[in-house]
Amino acid sequence: MTGYLKIAGSAVLYGMIAATPPVQATESDRNVKEGQAVITALGSDASAVTYWVSQADGWHVVTTVDTKNTAVSSDTGNHAIVRFSAVLQPGQSHSISIPVAVGEKQPALLIRRVADRIEVETDPALLN
Repeated sequence: MTGYLKIAGSAVLYGMIAATPPVQATESDRNVKEGQAVITALGSDASAVTYWVSQADGWHVVTTVDTKNTAVSSDTGNHAIVRFSAVLQPGQSHSISIPVAVGEKQPALLIRRVADRIEVETDPALLN
């Protein structure tokens, strides 16, 4: 059953992404259209896919982060995939950071709702 849920969840996510071409968060225009995926590199071993949809209670922002643990040498056990969601009102923000070893720069993602748009970018304020 768990495998089915992973496949079903991936199908929904990739269906949303396929509807609108994804953009890279490093591009100069970081404004995200509704349903459009933004792919953000968070270092060599992590990446994030972010999209949003409008609902009556606010804009639901969903970010799926894939991290690779290079210390694990298993064929199936070296990725950790987690999903974050937040409901943002104008002026609110949401940040996600990836844990790293002491002394390394911490990858971080900042997602902001500015008036009638969502902005996605790496967050230099959260870096070590």
